[in-house]
Amino acid sequence: MKLTEQSKANNVNIGFPLTNTAITQSQKRAVIRKNKQELLALVQDGELMIDLDEVDAASWDTNKREHLHRLAVHYGVFRDLFGGAFFYPQVDLEVSYDISEEDEVPVFHGNLIEPSQTSRVPNVHYEVDGDSLWTLLMTAPDSHLQDNNAEYLHWLVANIPGNDISKGEQLCDYLQVFPVKGTGFHRYVFILFKQEQQIDFRDDRLSPNTCSLKERTFNTFNFYERHQDHMTPAGFCFFQSEHDESVRDVFWNKLDMKEPSFEFVFPVPYHPIQKKFPHKKPFNLYLDRYRDIKDINEEVLQEKLKTVHPFKPSTDPKYPLYRLQLENRGLPSWLKKKRRNATHKVMQWED
Repeated sequence: MKLTEQSKANNVNIGFPLTNTAITQSQKRAVIRKNKQELLALVQDGELMIDLDEVDAASWDTNKREHLHRLAVHYGVFRDLFGGAFFYPQVDLEVSYDISEEDEVPVFHGNLIEPSQTSRVPNVHYEVDGDSLWTLLMTAPDSHLQDNNAEYLHWLVANIPGNDISKGEQLCDYLQVFPVKGTGFHRYVFILFKQEQQIDFRDDRLSPNTCSLKERTFNTFNFYERHQDHMTPAGFCFFQSEHDESVRDVFWNKLDMKEPSFEFVFPVPYHPIQKKFPHKKPFNLYLDRYRDIKDINEEVLQEKLKTVHPFKPSTDPKYPLYRLQLENRGLPSWLKKKRRNATHKVMQWED
């Protein structure tokens, strides 16, 4: 079915039809009936051995398309790249990053990879017919600095003969990921499209080795909508990444701009309308909810300074709880609770 702006909100399968490879319940019962006597004999003799790794591998091979589809839905990959459209992966896309001559970091489906580990062009492998044509896309749906609905294009290779990426048409050179500080985890998605024929991508070509974020601003939905008559999504994988020190180098030395940084603005905590006579509530804790936190911290600091000598190291009492019990005799319950919190260093008294 064609993907259009009007059908964007609908649940449309834009990929290849899903072939049902799962074993039905009737097939399971037939296998059990056929092997029931043999299995019972092994159980009675205590000789039945089940390789759980083989069972897990068989289950994954049988249902992996549905599993990967659910993963993509869970992480919002289809939602943010194709609107309401989706597809079931038909090709196993294997991507990894070399971090040394011997070690590499694989890309699965949501695993964490540090930005510093993505400095090199990734290794990509998939098993397909050598006469087929493919397009490989790497995009970042969470990284755009100005438009939440836009993406940054990190890599785009088209008209790939078979699985030989080096012979494909380089439309956008690879750029290391750069999740901005204070913005949490970012998703980086690889999409593999199968082409029905050679496609003219002259309008999608970027300048060689461009580091312009304006030029790399991208939209997967629009890209696929332009070429959907001749290409079909067939595989995907993705990883997550958050800021590390290598991101600063990317901004300063590659993107030629200062590194942005974001801080989360916490909303003002909600408190119900203050009552004149709150029922069954410690009045000091109740009133603290409506005080400025700076005033509370100043009061706590003054209380702590009373027990600190400017020229002698502070020493904790040998039996603080026993001493507290003696000092609390005859005091009101709210003051006992306050002193107990100070002794245990909880709530506002926490260091």
